[in-house]
Amino acid sequence: MQFYFSKEYDSFDLGKVEYYRCDCCGFTLSKTHTEMSDHSWKRLNHQYHSSYHGQETCPDDPKWIKRLNTQSMVISDLTKLGLLESKGRWLDFACGDGKLSDTLKENHDLNLLKYDKYMQKTIGFITDEALVKRSFDFVITTSVFEHFTRREDFDFVESLVSINGVLGLHTLVCEDVPQDPSWFYLLPVHCAFHTNRSMSLLFKQWGYSASIYNVEAQLWLWFKTDPEKIQSTILKANLRENRPKYFYKPDFVDYWKVIPYRQ
Repeated sequence: MQFYFSKEYDSFDLGKVEYYRCDCCGFTLSKTHTEMSDHSWKRLNHQYHSSYHGQETCPDDPKWIKRLNTQSMVISDLTKLGLLESKGRWLDFACGDGKLSDTLKENHDLNLLKYDKYMQKTIGFITDEALVKRSFDFVITTSVFEHFTRREDFDFVESLVSINGVLGLHTLVCEDVPQDPSWFYLLPVHCAFHTNRSMSLLFKQWGYSASIYNVEAQLWLWFKTDPEKIQSTILKANLRENRPKYFYKPDFVDYWKVIPYRQ
């Protein structure tokens, strides 16, 4: 990792934050955040996220609720397509106040367990002890991968996915992370920024074989098995009228570079 740029923050006592970049894949990480004590990192997360959780708006993410509603609709659609098992054990990792889970239950009668390390636990949240490796058929993380300070954090989330399970991801992915302190995605709690190359590397290292992406939901799903079946299913799904459309690739979907499977 080589020094890339720095940014001065005037909130949360952050001050100057230094970002470093991998010459191989372009992944960019805040050295400042990685060197925080566990107590300081937890306090920063709690202070930032508690300022809007439980409300219907987030100043830094004005489309938050609309996106969660679209994600719940897409997840429901994928159960109808047979790409997600509706009776499986599902987990929303780092779920915040659990809005995605609540929306899925209220609108689609689908059960998504809630887990968040930093937020106060309420009804429907599971404990640290319940995070048993390879025990969840579907694990989804929304706006989470940009908050991890160590590779083992990413690996731990993936370790929860069952042998034939599915991983869902919502995060911002760039071809190249801008070397720009004014970049909109540089928030006080955002410390890790992926590129298409770095995500493709994770995809391969974790043993996935196919992925799909829905633009409206800004959601990827990674699959471990049956890429031919997934491709065939997506081809047929994209022929439907007024239903979600998906990009498919037997790799990480850098979606603006591939042609969607539709006629």
